[in-house]
Amino acid sequence: MKRLSREDSAAGAIDAFGVGGPKLQAEGLRVVVDARELLAMGFTEILGRLPRILRAMRELKQAAIRERPDVAVVIDYPDFHFRLAKLLRPLGFPIAYYIPPKVWVWRKGRLRILRERFARVLNILPFEEDFYRREGVPARYVGNPLVDELPLSTSREEARRELSVPDDARVLLLMPGSRPSELARHLVLMLDAAQAAAPKIVGKGGERLIVLLPFPLTADFPEMLRRIEDWKARSTESARWLDIRPSQGDAPRAMLAADAGLIKSGTSTLEAGILGCVHAVIYRASWLSDFVFHRIIRRTFKGPVGLVNLVHGWQEGEPWLVPEYIERGMTADQLRAEIVSLFLDERKRARIRAGLDLLREKMKVDVSPSELAAREILALVKEPHARAGN
Repeated sequence: MKRLSREDSAAGAIDAFGVGGPKLQAEGLRVVVDARELLAMGFTEILGRLPRILRAMRELKQAAIRERPDVAVVIDYPDFHFRLAKLLRPLGFPIAYYIPPKVWVWRKGRLRILRERFARVLNILPFEEDFYRREGVPARYVGNPLVDELPLSTSREEARRELSVPDDARVLLLMPGSRPSELARHLVLMLDAAQAAAPKIVGKGGERLIVLLPFPLTADFPEMLRRIEDWKARSTESARWLDIRPSQGDAPRAMLAADAGLIKSGTSTLEAGILGCVHAVIYRASWLSDFVFHRIIRRTFKGPVGLVNLVHGWQEGEPWLVPEYIERGMTADQLRAEIVSLFLDERKRARIRAGLDLLREKMKVDVSPSELAAREILALVKEPHARAGN
């Protein structure tokens, strides 16, 4: 949430407070609620954090009453922000939704909430604006902030030098996620698959497959290292075939340096696509999330889950650009075969690379996406009568 005068906005001075993590705090956000306390994904994971989530909503409402902001900006996390917007809307300032929910997949009843509670909906996927506008939602495509954040001018060779990776090494990227539930479902599965795939990729000449494991700054890195060491202790062949390199905060360079990757479904897959990293998308859900996905969502939406495939475009019955493994029962053997294919099938690699070039073109906008989003938000501040839903 932001408080500013017309003079402040012209000078670029904005007083912002709300929910945030280390990066937003470093940019000057006054943190009312630490975002790391709220991180949850899936249906079962949210239940355990519900008391803290409800308390955070109350704290943010009280802060808004005290501070009287000019505008509120909510980002992603619809289950949280829809309820927060309901609390904030009577306070009289406009609310913008940046990175709205994917209601074109399921739960289209949320469109009514978007129309009623938000004065602007700022989309970051190019096909979304037309969909929302057809539904009466005041939507704008502002480009994707990843275009501002990613090292697009960095070459593969430069990324490898920065990560101390030899130019001729075979490099696999693994991104299992950072939440405890994601690690429990993905980390061992990915490492088992990598170990099984390595002999086919590097041969038997003594070379090892380099495995890059970049984690976000918000992750509990000592816990990540402990889990990796536990796996090594159980896998007696790991040292023979794998050179495992966990790190923190350098995922984009790892994507540039890698020959191929397995990436948990989410924003990281789109980052990899924009950076040209050949990869497959995976997600092993809880039994409840899996049930909802296959028995409810798949009844109405037959398309892909991965953002790369959604932005690139798809047609029912046609192969998607990057492979997807979204199933509770996926095995390490399935992923082993996929890793080998991503490394050694040159026709497949060329097809994916060409598609990723097209994806980057689709994501382009004339100016910085962050600047476009800021213009839309400041426009709300300059409209004295702007109200959510108007």
